[in-house]
Order: sequence, then structure tokens, then C-alpha cells
Amino acid sequence: MRRFVVFSLFILAFGFCGTAQESGSLLDTIRIDEIVTYGDLRKYQSGAKIESISAAQINLASEGGIENVLKRFSPIYIKSNASGLSTIRFRGTSPNHTSINFGGINVNSLTLGHSNLSNIPTFLFDKISLQYGSSSAVNGSGAIGGALYLGLSNNWTNGVKVSAKTTIGSFGEFLGGAKFFIGNGKLESVTRLIYYEKENDFPFNNYYTGDVENPGAVRDIQQGASLNNMGLLQEINYKFNEKEFFKSSFWVENNWRQVQPNMQSNYYYSGTQEISNENIRVWTEYTNDVDFVRFKAGAGYVNDMQVYDKIEAQIIGTERIIGELQATTDFDSGLGLKAGAKYKYIKPNVHAYSDSVIDYEQHLDIYFSSFYKVSRNLKFTLNLRQMFVTNFSAPFTPSLGAEYILRTGDKSFFKFTSAIAKSYRVPTFNDRYWGTQGNPNLEPESGKNFEFGTKFNFDDGGVNTTLGVNLFYMDIDNWIEWRNFGEWRAENVLEVVSKGVEFQSTSSFPLGFLNASFTLNYTFNLVEPVATIEENGLINRQMNYVPKQMGNGSFGLHYKSLRFFADGQYTGKRFTDDFGNELPSNFIANCGVGYKLNLSKHQLDLTFASNNVFNSDYQNERYYAMPGRYFRLGVKYDINIIK
Repeated sequence: MRRFVVFSLFILAFGFCGTAQESGSLLDTIRIDEIVTYGDLRKYQSGAKIESISAAQINLASEGGIENVLKRFSPIYIKSNASGLSTIRFRGTSPNHTSINFGGINVNSLTLGHSNLSNIPTFLFDKISLQYGSSSAVNGSGAIGGALYLGLSNNWTNGVKVSAKTTIGSFGEFLGGAKFFIGNGKLESVTRLIYYEKENDFPFNNYYTGDVENPGAVRDIQQGASLNNMGLLQEINYKFNEKEFFKSSFWVENNWRQVQPNMQSNYYYSGTQEISNENIRVWTEYTNDVDFVRFKAGAGYVNDMQVYDKIEAQIIGTERIIGELQATTDFDSGLGLKAGAKYKYIKPNVHAYSDSVIDYEQHLDIYFSSFYKVSRNLKFTLNLRQMFVTNFSAPFTPSLGAEYILRTGDKSFFKFTSAIAKSYRVPTFNDRYWGTQGNPNLEPESGKNFEFGTKFNFDDGGVNTTLGVNLFYMDIDNWIEWRNFGEWRAENVLEVVSKGVEFQSTSSFPLGFLNASFTLNYTFNLVEPVATIEENGLINRQMNYVPKQMGNGSFGLHYKSLRFFADGQYTGKRFTDDFGNELPSNFIANCGVGYKLNLSKHQLDLTFASNNVFNSDYQNERYYAMPGRYFRLGVKYDINIIK
């Protein structure tokens, strides 16, 4: 906690002082709509399915971590409990099979292999993009099921902007956040701050009291499920000219939560454990697009530290130093090339690792990408990647994609895409080095991904509609699980096949004197193990905590400054263990109203929302309670100071 406060104060001081060094007239803010993800997602990945969460949707679910916006507005299953533990399962894969990218950093823990989505505040980011399917050839180890990109806007502020938001809600929920944009059009400081807490003292039906004499549900109050998160993201950006600039991001987090007791433990509550995480992530990048060959150089530093139940002797942490160099060029013939290298030096600090086994580890990724436009409507892309790891052998990873645009008129067109890709994941440090149970002889997980998609777009200036369907097939070999072979141990035990279909649509249209918008997502996903080193009930049936069917939809109405919104999510039944126990399907609905008031150079935005409107009684994890109906009142205030 002390490190978090000191580092935050340093960044704040540096940010405001840095902006003050170069003076100039304060003109209106120049807004550039491009979103910074420190890489062009689509240019070199023609066949990939890449979608974005809209700014309006991010604003509706900006309380807490990014799991809230993903559950409500994407066809991706999130396994979560009430106390702030949320993991992602892209197309039925494990949380370890999704890379989460911030600049040139994959923010996933190198010890666990994945991220707790509740520790990534939605409020700090301007855009969240999702890539479905394998992308290891682009994102490296771990991107087997999918990838997330956390984006920041290129504002190049010329003046001063301030945006502040506060939300109060049921069960002790509070959000306080602010964003400060200060610049002169060339030098810019952007400071984003957030504090979020929730008591989670909600009532629920307790179905597992352990009381043999009085079985059945009893009304109970959740205990020991509190959480609070603090975050700061500071940018210092400088634009030399329109094609040359320097950008830097400093992101620090302090997250604390109690380990939510299950229903039986809650009934006989006598206390719980807690987990605290401190994360420091720094990414700086210089881009030069002036010449025919364009260059980009990036450097980063990451320090992740976790302490369980205040036991300082059981620290789990890692430090990373990252460097990346990349060159790109485009030819008039329609050919584009990109080549680069990324280096990582990793130093673990984990109480359960022996110094004689692991002191440090080095990673080097060499990659090459290209695109070729055969014609205006036909394009191919190729990506190649080879990773080198200290004392470990990683596979060569290629991917090939294609897209074809069929124009059906001045207002509509079809887009057909296809892709084939290999993917892989190097086992985590815990998998290889945890005490006597780690297994240094593990093979890397490897996958093959096949995809075909089609998208229809219609836009006549008033009505805009997009309809998309994607078919996918994924085969993952050497799937790693921790199993009890006399003692718990990591082993390559499974081959898993994931296949299915995804449907997505978005529409906006006038409805009388109103403006309306509508989105719909649906996923049918079969995920089954097909081989194992031992026979068990998992073979040829759906994997645990992977619903076969999921869907969600949202609807919005706007009239001048007034808006109404509603959304709902359906989650099909899920197996919870190897014995065939299931969680039933559920449907969660949310709705609310908002009003924007313009006051000269200022804007006041008021929002009232109800979540889980129908008070559904459901679980995302067996015997862990989730809240019923609850309410939120939010106030957002924007200030623009211009000269």
C-alpha cells in the first residue's frame, strides 16, 4: 500500500510538472478518434474476428472491473463470484488461454497465467476490443482462445478538460473517479484516478447450510465478501509532428478483497481470508512514420505482487523488463510488411520456488507480418512468430487470413473472412516450479484454429445495421491441468476440441421522434475433451463451467438529452465438477434512465439504474451467492476550459 501511494504521488507530480514546461495558447481540444492499442489490430489480421465495446456501453458498466461490461455486452462467458474474483473463458478455453494487452504488456500474471478481471477498472480505459480465436502469431504465448486490448484515446489536448464521476449503489457500493487532460496541442498530460469499494452485504437464499435436521433454503446475509480497488493511470505524450510522437503510460493498482465464503461457511461464519495485489505497469513508446520504412520502439516495466491473508512470508511476485523494436513499410503494389522483436527479462519472487531451480527467465519473440491486397475487395494476411525461452522449447506459430468484400449496392455490402492459425502457451511459473509439485517437463499447450465468418452491413444515413455469423473449430493438445496423482501436480492430460457458431448484430435507427439502438449476441459452443491419460467422467461431455448456449441483448432510446437503456444476459446450464453436478440456466436483466444537462462549457450527466431487475436467484460458481436486485445512482460532470 505504501509503495502504491508513493509511486502515485510521484507520477502525479511528474505529470503536472511535465505539462507546465511548454507554454502556449489554450485553444479548443483537438479530438482524434483513433484508439491507441499500440498496434494495428486489423491491418495484418484479415480473417480474424475483432469487435469493440462501444463507448456508450463502457459508460453504462464503468463501475468495478471489466468483467461487468463483458458480461453485459459480449458473447463471452465470465465465471465470477460476488467478492471480486472473475475469470474469462473465450470460446470454452481456460482463463490462461486469453491474453490481456495494455500497450506492449500482457498484464496476465506470470505465476497464475491469467488475470482477475475485477482488478482491471473499466473507468480507466476509453475502449475495450476483443479478438476471438487464436492469435498467438500476433500476441505470443497464451492467446489460444482470444485476446483483449485495453485502449486509450489519442486526444492531443489543447486546453484543459476534467471529467469526474461518482456512483453510489446498494450493498455499500461506491465509485469515485476523475480524469484530467492538460496540454498545448503537442505536450499532453492525462491523469486518470479511481477508487471503488463494495461491502457486498446482500441477502440471499442459502441452499447449503449443512443443517441435516432443517434442510432447504434459508434467508441469509452475505458476509466476508468486501472489496476495494484504487488505481491511477498517468499518460505523458508528446507530438513532434503528425507522424512522429512519443507516448508513455504509468498504471498502478492496489486491489484488496476478502475471499468470499461459500454458503455453508457463510451460515456458520467465523471469519475469512483476504488477498491484496499491487501492480505497477509502465509502457513507453516512440513512433516515427515519417519515412518509407516506419519505426516503432517500446520499453516497459511490470511489478506484480500478491500477499495472501497478510502473510508477508508468502509473497507471490514477479518483475518484468520489456523491450520491443518494430519496422513496417507499405508498397504501392498493395503489399505491406512488418517485422519486429520483443525481449522480456523476468525475475520471480515467489516463496514456493527454489532458487536452485529458477532465478530468472528470458523470452525473445521474433515475428513477421504481411498483407497483400490482390484487388480493392480481396486481401490476404500472413503472420509468423517464433518464441525462444530459457530452458524451454516453444513452437513455431504461423497464421493465414483472407477477406473478400462483395458490394451489393451503394448502401450495403457483404464481407467474407476466413483464417487458419496455430497457437501455443508456455506453462506458467507455478506449473513448472511450484514447490515439489511443479513439473519442469511439461510440454507447451498447442492449438489449431479454423474460422469462417460473414458480415452484412447496411447504411442509408438513417438506418445502420450490421449482422455477423462466425463458425469456428479449435483443437488444443497437451492441455495442462492440476490433478491429484497421489499429490496435486501439473500434467499435460487432455486434448480438447471447441467448436461452435457466434451471431452478432447491431442496429441504430430512427423511431418516430426518438433515436433507437439495438444489439444482440448469441453463442452455441461445444467444448469436449477427447483424450486423457486416465478415464473419467469428463470424456465426451461439456467441460466444467462452459455453457453450451449464451446470449445477450441491449436496447436504447434517446430523445434530446433524455435516454433509456435496458439489457439482459442469458447463460445456459453448466457442469460444475467431474461428478455431473450442474448450475441451472439464468437470465439477468438491467435497465435505467439518464439525462444530460449542458451548462455552457460544462456538462452534467445523471444516471439511475437497476441491475438484476427481476431479482433472479442464481449462482456463477456452485454454492457461492450472487446479489439479487440492486440500484445505482451516478453523477458525471465534465468541464472544458478553453481560450
